Amino acid sequence: MEWMRFLLKNFDDGMKKKGYDEELKGYVKEGSGLGDWLTFRGRDTWLTHQSFYMAAARCIAYISAKLGQSNELSEMDDLAKSVEGRIARIYLKNGKDYFTPPEAAGGNLSPGPEMSLFSRVVPGEKRCTVLRNYFRREGHTWPGSDEKNFLNSIDDDYLKEMITTGEVSKRGKDWSMGWSQWQGFNEGILAVKYSLKTLSDNGFHNVALNKASGFGCGSFEYMLSHNATTMWESWWRSEDLYSHNHPMLGASAEWMVSSVAGVGLHPKTTGGSTVLFWPRFPNSANVLEFAGATQGTRRGDFSIAWKFEDLPDNRDLYASASVTVHIRLFVPPDGKSVLRIPEYSNGEGVDASMKYATSVPNLDEALMLSSEE
Repeated sequence: MEWMRFLLKNFDDGMKKKGYDEELKGYVKEGSGLGDWLTFRGRDTWLTHQSFYMAAARCIAYISAKLGQSNELSEMDDLAKSVEGRIARIYLKNGKDYFTPPEAAGGNLSPGPEMSLFSRVVPGEKRCTVLRNYFRREGHTWPGSDEKNFLNSIDDDYLKEMITTGEVSKRGKDWSMGWSQWQGFNEGILAVKYSLKTLSDNGFHNVALNKASGFGCGSFEYMLSHNATTMWESWWRSEDLYSHNHPMLGASAEWMVSSVAGVGLHPKTTGGSTVLFWPRFPNSANVLEFAGATQGTRRGDFSIAWKFEDLPDNRDLYASASVTVHIRLFVPPDGKSVLRIPEYSNGEGVDASMKYATSVPNLDEALMLSSEE
């Protein structure tokens, strides 16, 4: 609380001293602070400063509520709502519902609207429009020095192949690699999580999967194609500055567990007592046939595994096939869980049947058997 009261007293004045205008006049590129570090785009440092200030107030308000501290709850809740309202007012003031800085030239900074959609800063009546406008964001070419050196070193046949796949396009007179908005990543350390989670949580899990399974500069495939065995610090090649073994962009791992597999702490839980099972399934088994993950808690491990069944022998028919999804859940004896099943794309819901295990499996024996040849 003392730290938050210090911020309450000094934050706004500190932002002014760092050069941020109260109404963001003239704000078209990053100011003081790291913001969405190592994005391909410019960084929206004002938004990250404000958003994490708001998030800190929300956290203290939540803790205060659980501890029954009504005065602190009221103080921090008022602060969080004040900052939330400030962000919404300024980022909607140009009337275009893009939820970006008011100056047009600042509209391509990162994070874009995905962070504010995820954190429920975008007002409810504007969420659908802002989400729709989010899909207007586009990729661009990338003038990275290591990428240029690579293109200069390959033969014409390989270059033609990369042009055909779309990995290379013209930047002025020269061929250049580029980054994609929807078939790869352009987001930095913060927006990686918010882009994937916003898409999956709002019915566009297929787009999130496309981003994660894309190819070319700004993708996991790009790292692997350059012999990476660990994640890089940057989406682009760097032989002399950024690390090749760094968790910087690793927020995608949480999305793989909570959205792709479908297990994570319930948003209203305390102490990890309740887990949310919410698997999002791809539109076709061509993208992914199965997934599984375990969420550890103080009450034990909660696990999920799902897979498509009744798939046709011909893989070309996967996209149109009527299939069954088999989901297995494990909840520790004193644990609580909520299962959320995705709807069909037409919103009609799904047909589901549930069976409870009559005995707890011997996991040690199962692991031992799985390791035998």
